[in-house]
Amino acid sequence: MSKIIDVLMNEHKEIIKFVDKLRLMCLEFINNNKIDTEEFKKSVHFIKTFADERHHQKEEQLLFKSMVEYIGVKADNLIKYGMLIEHDLARYHVKSLEEAVINYEKEPNDNNKLDILTHALSYCDLLKRHAYKEDNVVYPFGEKNLPKEELARLDILAEEYEKRYK
Repeated sequence: MSKIIDVLMNEHKEIIKFVDKLRLMCLEFINNNKIDTEEFKKSVHFIKTFADERHHQKEEQLLFKSMVEYIGVKADNLIKYGMLIEHDLARYHVKSLEEAVINYEKEPNDNNKLDILTHALSYCDLLKRHAYKEDNVVYPFGEKNLPKEELARLDILAEEYEKRYK
């Protein structure tokens, strides 16, 4: 397996661990009507910095861009009408979750509680399905169809990208 695919799949494991924690936070809110808004804010920060900035940007700027360039229409359709739409939907849920937490802090009512739960759980569901599709369809498709030289180049670029976060 190429390094870039390995890195992206390992990041998925971290994101799924996070998603499971976020679901537990939602259950706590449902079952005990208790919420730690600071933990939800930290969750939004993790999503923005790790899941989106670090992980999704690496996919979009490196792997997906290369797949479209080298593989063509099949990759373009898969990425443009599948993965990128889901990335944008995830961003929508995160932005809406962030707003819902702020609104709940100002006014802790049932509507704001519902908005927190709706967007947090929608994000969780989306990311689990999204990671599964990438791990089992998109990444193998890219690895199988990209030239070996291009995969090697992407491996180097992924290592350089990761240096920003160490």
